[in-house]
Amino acid sequence: MNKTGGKYFMVVILAIAVAVTLIGYVKADAQSEAEWQKVLEAGKKEGKVAVYASLVSPAIRKLAPLFKEKFGIEVEVTAGRGSDISRKLRTEKTAGVHLADVIISGGNTMFAVKQLGVLTPLDSQLILPEVTNTKLWYTMTSLPWLDDEHTLIHFYAYPNRDISINYDIVKEGEITSWQDLLKPQYKGKIVWSDPSVPGSGFNGVATNMMHNVTSEAYYRKLVATQEVTLSRNLRQMGEWLAREKYPIAISVEGRPIAEMLNAGAHLAYVTVKEGTYLSYDAGNLGIAAKAPHPNAAKVFTNWFLGKEGQVIAQQATKYMSSRNDIPVDDVNVKNRRVPGEKYFVGANSMEKWLAEEQAKSLALAKEIFGPLIGR
Repeated sequence: MNKTGGKYFMVVILAIAVAVTLIGYVKADAQSEAEWQKVLEAGKKEGKVAVYASLVSPAIRKLAPLFKEKFGIEVEVTAGRGSDISRKLRTEKTAGVHLADVIISGGNTMFAVKQLGVLTPLDSQLILPEVTNTKLWYTMTSLPWLDDEHTLIHFYAYPNRDISINYDIVKEGEITSWQDLLKPQYKGKIVWSDPSVPGSGFNGVATNMMHNVTSEAYYRKLVATQEVTLSRNLRQMGEWLAREKYPIAISVEGRPIAEMLNAGAHLAYVTVKEGTYLSYDAGNLGIAAKAPHPNAAKVFTNWFLGKEGQVIAQQATKYMSSRNDIPVDDVNVKNRRVPGEKYFVGANSMEKWLAEEQAKSLALAKEIFGPLIGR
């Protein structure tokens, strides 16, 4: 075969390969569409989906009329704190009743719910290509699973930039690493969300240690040398930062900072070279193993995790969706993923840490930061 013939042969082979691939995609889409229509018809007959939710319950109530108009299925929302939802599901299991179809809450709650044995793997529950296409999620090569068994998926993923500054005092670019907080000029200038109790301060300390960003020795040195002030009042911390009482604040959640920024305060978030971890907040979803409305649960889950549902969920909380195909203009600056920034994505390890290490880490945090309480 001459060179021309060889090139022609390769072109033909490539064209056949592309055609086979396209046929495969078309066939897969046709299968998913047929399955979707079957599930949708069954869901309409069930007529209702019962959703237990914490933080995102207002968003779900907002989308409920739209969901009913589109699919003819009522959305019944049971709202409550994560601990309330977990307790309710435990009580229902003990009584042998099954009322929930979809459960949405924070990681701690959802891992506790998983331990109850009331969740089902989601692999077969996700049908629509706009949900199952991994390239539409920030994880790119997989769906954003929260656990190895794929019973939980997280639809928020936003960076925790734990260090905030008043840039009238601490210039932007002065702090580029956690190690910079040990510099003498910052002595007495740091307020920290109390890490000795569960909350944003403890979560930051524990997660940084888990990913070897910082260490026990680092925190002991910080406490011993820098005269750090602890607070459990996040709004107060935001006000102190804005008024320059403490020009550096650690682990203040986004809302107090956003309020101060809206009021004109000169505040900024610090990006550190060590990177930061992604949070999922109360944006974790599971489907009940014995859902009373299993098809309606599938319809709701696929729509909610799709583009339309996620736009509403993101707008309601200002937390960035795990999807990478929706606008981020409504997301707080702190909560936006930035190309090139280093993130720790270790959700699966968090389940093990919660089960095996959380109590030990909290005891260590109390020991290290305890002497600062009341200062």
